[in-house]
Amino acid sequence: MSRVVRIDEEALEVALQYGKNLSAGIMKMEEMLKNQEKAKRDYTNIEEMVRRTIREELEILTSRY
Repeated sequence: MSRVVRIDEEALEVALQYGKNLSAGIMKMEEMLKNQEKAKRDYTNIEEMVRRTIREELEILTSRY
C-alpha cells in the first residue's frame, strides 16, 4: 500500500542514510531500535544476575561469622 505524505527535507535526508528510500529507511530505523531495546533488556538481566550472585555469595560468607 502506498500513501502520499509530506515530510521535512531534513527528515528525508536522515531516512535515506538508512535505506534506499523513505520506506526502507524507516523500516531499518525500526529494526535498529528494536535491537537496541533487546540489548538493553539483556544487559539489565545480566546486571541483575551478577548483583544477585554477589549478594548471595556475600550472605554465605557473612553467615559463617
